[in-house]
Amino acid sequence: MDKIQRLEKIRELKEFVDQINNESTKNSLILVEGKRDLEALSYLGCSGNIQAYHNYKNIVDLADNFRVKYKKLILLLDLDDTGRIMTRKISYLLNQRYIDNYYRNKIIRITQGKIRTIEELRSFYNSML
Repeated sequence: MDKIQRLEKIRELKEFVDQINNESTKNSLILVEGKRDLEALSYLGCSGNIQAYHNYKNIVDLADNFRVKYKKLILLLDLDDTGRIMTRKISYLLNQRYIDNYYRNKIIRITQGKIRTIEELRSFYNSML
């Protein structure tokens, strides 16, 4: 990847971060799998209402908590089989009404499928510098 392409990826990641931060102000919950995912997003500049799935007892606890407090759930779960299964289960439980997978798909597009976990965004970003 040449310098111009790397700079474009950095620009796209910064745009992604800005969009995530903007969503946080609109009564949205951004959900990741664990602590390292939170750290990676924080490293990139994401702030706001980002929570780890593992903070909840189970999917039902997550759904109940979400329905009371938020209007939209942005799933940034890992891009591996476990993340896909969790995404399907959560989407099913909430009837897909409140689920936003746009940003998950945007990560796939930006990284061209080169990462499998959200925590890898940090190293992907650093490799573009």
